[in-house]
Amino acid sequence: MYMNKITSLLLMTLIIVSCSQPSKKNMGYTINVNAGDSLSGKVYLQVYEAKVFTTVDSAEMIAGKFSFSGNVSYPMVYGLQNATSTQRTLIFLDNSKMDVKINGDWEVESLDGSNDAKLFMQYRPQSVQGTLNTDSLLAANPNSAVPVYFLTREVYNYDYDGLKTIRNKIDTTLIDHPYVKDVDGTLADLERMQPGKEAPDFKLKTASGDSLTLNSLRGKYVLIDFWASWCPDCRKSNPELVKLYNTYKNKNFSVVGVSIDDDESSWRLAIEKDGLTWHQTIGDAGWKSEVAQQYGVKWIPTAMLIDPQGIIVARSVELSDIVGQLKAIFN
Repeated sequence: MYMNKITSLLLMTLIIVSCSQPSKKNMGYTINVNAGDSLSGKVYLQVYEAKVFTTVDSAEMIAGKFSFSGNVSYPMVYGLQNATSTQRTLIFLDNSKMDVKINGDWEVESLDGSNDAKLFMQYRPQSVQGTLNTDSLLAANPNSAVPVYFLTREVYNYDYDGLKTIRNKIDTTLIDHPYVKDVDGTLADLERMQPGKEAPDFKLKTASGDSLTLNSLRGKYVLIDFWASWCPDCRKSNPELVKLYNTYKNKNFSVVGVSIDDDESSWRLAIEKDGLTWHQTIGDAGWKSEVAQQYGVKWIPTAMLIDPQGIIVARSVELSDIVGQLKAIFN
């Protein structure tokens, strides 16, 4: 009896102690930053999601030092923005401690933190330079959200089959992560917009002030060009697109420019400056416009070739791919 009481007492003590200790999952994050003794002012912590940075916290930087603490639902990419200079550097934030040193260019010079935080810093330069082998990185780290983030940044490089193959390498523990859901959403869009499928109709405002529907151009081959005035790659490809249009405009062929600009005045100026004489239309909410979502546009420029019956012939972020299709059709 005496031993049973002691055993019960020990069990109760263990339960009380374990309940009083916060689990590692709920400990949250702490970011300690040293940006040099001469800096001061406000710094913003911003989450990067859906192509935008959203401020979630702020801190005062005193003598180059500041810190943040809190809890994240999912490990994700965050930005540290200097309010004085508007410079922003990126980190991968999860619920762990992180010590960061930022140099005079407001870039991470050194970082001590979780494995994912270090993995992000190690491979981000390759991602920026376009030399990262995301497939291999994901194969080596299937349960990390870091390579999935990099995948979302270059998802435009994949066709449906290629993206489906790499998606299958992601560990099932990440199924609810926003980055994985983003990839799954892109897969669904690509499947819906595969060559051989009917291109959905749209009705958009034109540069002349009226409206245009895609179905009104039935009977012609139509190249849909998703672009924006602020997009350097789009502007660089416009001379080639002008040449393409002039080559085939009298051969049952038309072009529809679909802009994801937010600023209509910039859009109109770009049309005039680049000499874009074909149909020009604009969505109603930039990247979030209905037509961009409908067509699964994740990158610009993106071109889609539609046949006279309204069936998708080709889709690519490289205009040269479409040029080859047109040569095969008209020559």
